[in-house]
Amino acid sequence: MNKKTILILLVAITAAVTYFLYDEPLSMAKRAAVEADLAAQPENYPATPVWWSDGGILAIGMLPRAGGEKRNDSATAICQILWDNDVNQTVVEVYDILQIQQSDNWELIGAANCRRQTP
Repeated sequence: MNKKTILILLVAITAAVTYFLYDEPLSMAKRAAVEADLAAQPENYPATPVWWSDGGILAIGMLPRAGGEKRNDSATAICQILWDNDVNQTVVEVYDILQIQQSDNWELIGAANCRRQTP
């Protein structure tokens, strides 16, 4: 093989790898739909999402439980809301909303991995 052929093959391989590794960010429409579903349940989710990371991480502020019990079950319940809106590649993190408001200290009080294979 000559150098030109090898260079063309390397460029093609690089393009193919980039194509398969690229994750498209979550659309604003899907984010808005998830946020609307969360806002429709203020008794469960008193604060709007605190932070999104291109759809990969959703940070939610919630009140801590007495005794410091984790809110992993609350984070898992949010998975169903995400899946209902066809959001399948997100991790949910729950933070103490009181700590954020008082000291800008982000204390993780729960989490769930909502990633799943799309059908």
